[in-house]
Amino acid sequence: MSAGTLSAGQRQLLSLARVLLRRSHRAKQGSESGVLLLDEVSSSVDQATEKVMQEIIRIKFKDYTVVAVSHRLEMIMDFDRVVVMDKGCIVEVGVPRVLAENAESKFGELVRAAE
Repeated sequence: MSAGTLSAGQRQLLSLARVLLRRSHRAKQGSESGVLLLDEVSSSVDQATEKVMQEIIRIKFKDYTVVAVSHRLEMIMDFDRVVVMDKGCIVEVGVPRVLAENAESKFGELVRAAE
């Protein structure tokens, strides 16, 4: 099997499985925390699979710092902080759910446009 024979969604799921195994190995060595980098981790999966992925990340990586690039806003709504960028510049930083409710927020604009 090669990466070319897997769909984009299958590759994303395989990557998440791989990081879960690494996390388990690190935990056995006494390290419960770390940094998890996610780049469009759910961009090629359906909504049901995305929700499962969110739950796995929320539970299994609760003691990790998670840095995620995501255009699917639901993926990051439970995060502690979001950094909104526009043309390579930071335009807003804050709690996703708070920013989403703010009528003047750039993040709020994105959330409303996605609904």
